[in-house]
This record gives sequence, structure tokens and C-alpha cells, in this order.
Amino acid sequence: MTLQISPGEPPYDAPLELKIEHYLYNCKTHQGAAVAAMNVNSEGRVTDSLITADIVRRKSSFKFDGQMAQHFKQLCQLPAGKNFKAEGHFVPATHKPASTLMGPSMPDLSNNNPQWLSKYPLSAAIEHQAQSLIKPWALPRFKQVRYTQVSALGKVKVQLDAQTDGYVRKLEDYGIWTVQRLTLANQLQLKFTMSISNGSSRLNTLQTDLRFPLVTGQRYHAKWNNIDTDKKVTASALRCNVTKEGNAHEIAPEFSGKYLLIKCDETDEGEPGSSDKLAWLQDLNIFVPVAMQIGDKPESPVKLENVSVTR
Repeated sequence: MTLQISPGEPPYDAPLELKIEHYLYNCKTHQGAAVAAMNVNSEGRVTDSLITADIVRRKSSFKFDGQMAQHFKQLCQLPAGKNFKAEGHFVPATHKPASTLMGPSMPDLSNNNPQWLSKYPLSAAIEHQAQSLIKPWALPRFKQVRYTQVSALGKVKVQLDAQTDGYVRKLEDYGIWTVQRLTLANQLQLKFTMSISNGSSRLNTLQTDLRFPLVTGQRYHAKWNNIDTDKKVTASALRCNVTKEGNAHEIAPEFSGKYLLIKCDETDEGEPGSSDKLAWLQDLNIFVPVAMQIGDKPESPVKLENVSVTR
């Protein structure tokens, strides 16, 4: 195992203070390879990890060079490793009694479960403001929308569920972890959590001139602050232009009616700026991605695959 301190690796690495890499090394054949990696934040929590097929895909990021091989050869000479024997009785997790003293330490976001985020209510002022934005013109006209978002950044499975209060709960599946957001129409974020963290964040303040129904030529902006469970506040801003109209089946054959194309530039405190192109699907009252750009990298078109709509 090797330890190193390094910055994050965008776009998907979670915040870290320490990166831990796990290696297997055969002392007879002198062959070794990385088998797992994890990021640890300043509070000692694991915020990101790579295992199995994901670490094989990132094999080039974990070079087993001569200096590392020399360290493992030295370890192989230590007698302790050859003589080590485990002590105690191993009890598999499937046979351990469930704790009656505490609940889950990490959120269960399977099938877009709303239970975790429901523990963190919005303030009365934000609730009133959010409801006034979506009623009556932007209430979702579907029960569930699913798609796989494909771009140069990879594939992300997305599930959008309409709530009775008019908000859209979004689940993003990145393979080894998931992200859940409570949103206004799949754009403005009200709440956020990750499957690999027991924390969350929620909208604290919002200033916007966004108004529905959207029309071609409309411009709108938003400024907001999010606050997390550690009371840390981060600022963000968004500027959008509604540029043109098109047929929704151009986005995906499963969509009907018309769409409006919106170009948005966003800044988030402590992160590189981003530019997105979104389609406002008028039959569903939902935003879906068309293209994305992070920092000064080239714009990446977004294709939606495996689309399904439940009304």
C-alpha cells in the first residue's frame, strides 16, 4: 500500500486530503498491480473509491515503476509478513445481528429513495420561493423519466421522479457511487447528497428572475448559496439565454412536442466554471442536457440513450 497527498482529479474525483492506493505484489514472481484506491477528506471520511473494473479502466493512472517495485522487494524480505497469523473469530456480516442503537451511517439511495434528503427540510422562505417559481407553469407532466447520459466525460444513468410537491428528484448513477438531487425542473438544485457521504447540502438563499413559461429570446439569471451539514456556505451563479425552438424527437425519439434550447454559464465557488446547453421539453416540463463544457476544455455533446418516459 502506498500513500500520497494529491489534488482532486476532475471531473469525478470527490474532495480529498489524502489518496490511498492498495496494491497486490507477488514476492515470488515480483509482479504487482493496483487493486483499489480511495480518497479521504480532512475529517477522515472516504469520499471516493475505485475497485474492480473501474481501477482496471484507470490502470494507466497507477504506474508500478522501478522505485515502487524496490519498496515491495524490501517488504518481501521482512519475516513478519511470512509469519503473520490472524487472531480472533471472523463473523461474516450476513450473520451479524443488526444494530438496535443506530441507523444507517450512509444514505440508501437505491431506486431514488427520498428518505435521506427528507431529513433536511428547506427553510420556509426557500420553500415558498421555490413553489412560486414552478406553479402553475412548470409542474412536471410525468411520473418518471430515465435515460443514460453519454458524453466525452463518460456514461451516467439518470432517473428523474416527479414528486407531489412539484419538485423533481434526480438520481445519478456513476457505477461505484450515486448522487441524489432535489431540483426545480432538473435545473436549479434544492438539495444534494452522495451515497458515499453521510453529509448533504441544501439551498440557503436564492435570487433569480427566472419565470415560466419560457419563451425564445428570454434571458434569466440566478444567484444562490448552499449550506452543508457542517454549516459551510458556498456561492454559485447562473446566466441563461433561451435561443431557439426545435422538435423534441431530435433530442430522443421517445420525446414528443417541442423543445426550447437554453445556453447557460455557471460559476461555483472553488470549482472551474461550466457552460451547458439544455433542452426544455415543453410536453414534460423538464430540462435535459444537450452539451456540456467544463472550464477551458472543449464542449462535449451529450447523447441520451435508453430513454423511457412514464406519465
